[in-house]
Amino acid sequence: MCSSGLLNANAASSTSALKKEAAVLKDTSLAVLSRELGALDKQSGLMLGMYLNVPNTTIVNIANAASDDGYSDVSDRTRIDTTQKILLTWKDSRKDMRPKIKERKKVKQLARAVTEMGKSEMASVITEKHGENAELTADAFTGLTS
Repeated sequence: MCSSGLLNANAASSTSALKKEAAVLKDTSLAVLSRELGALDKQSGLMLGMYLNVPNTTIVNIANAASDDGYSDVSDRTRIDTTQKILLTWKDSRKDMRPKIKERKKVKQLARAVTEMGKSEMASVITEKHGENAELTADAFTGLTS
């Protein structure tokens, strides 16, 4: 094989090695998950951040930035926005800290964190949608008990 043919073969293999972002990790999917978790209770988004190993200082800073009056009496919208910011911070930190981590492992980490929060049915939806290469939708979480 000539050298240009070898270069083309190497370029093709390296392009195939770069996988697209998992559908359940896209910003729109994480926004849906944020709405579902943020509506549960005041602390669910903060807990999720802890289970995802987002640094506590980062979680506290995000929560403090959410409201001038503190996080204890925030609206549902503010809780959802805070949860989304925590999820996006986690996702971005994974890119920066360990860019070679496989999408499958990120999805497993997210599903594990949701399971540890006691929301195993939600975690199953995340895993199922990932297997289908589909984004998370609000109707996927309708009727879940845990």
